Amino acid sequence: MPGSGADSCSLMIIGLAPGMHGANKSGVPFVGDASGNLLGEVLKASGLAGRVMITNAVKCLPLKNLPSSREVKNCSRFLVSEIEAHQVNPRPVLLLLGGVAHRATISALGGRQSDYPFAHGAVHVMDDLTLVDSYHCSRYNTQTGRLTYQMFLDVVTAAGNMAYP
Repeated sequence: MPGSGADSCSLMIIGLAPGMHGANKSGVPFVGDASGNLLGEVLKASGLAGRVMITNAVKCLPLKNLPSSREVKNCSRFLVSEIEAHQVNPRPVLLLLGGVAHRATISALGGRQSDYPFAHGAVHVMDDLTLVDSYHCSRYNTQTGRLTYQMFLDVVTAAGNMAYP
């Protein structure tokens, strides 16, 4: 499943994989499930709706709804191609939703995980890219309080401000 959104943008949002009940059915990343609903609300509230590309590190529904390292590796070339195709400013911003998307992106770009530790709100510079980490906007994370609406809005807004100063 390819990414969706603005063809030319300064902010790319990278999630984990198509959701079983959302993107896998709709054919569009983050459409049709709770994660997508929250992401859409936050993009509207931050003024970024229509100004971002949204994709996933893994391009097809994982067998057990959590991608294996093999699935991540098999999809890495597609992720790199998407990142390269959507770079329109000197330092594009990638908003990485969750630890798996973070690790998959670092690996796909040839980085060492220890140089870029995952933490909600962390900002990393990797070559010509700025990487911003967020907990994934999954229903599990929001229902347990690990990620609140305000926390997510803050990190998305911060990434947007970096991409569109």
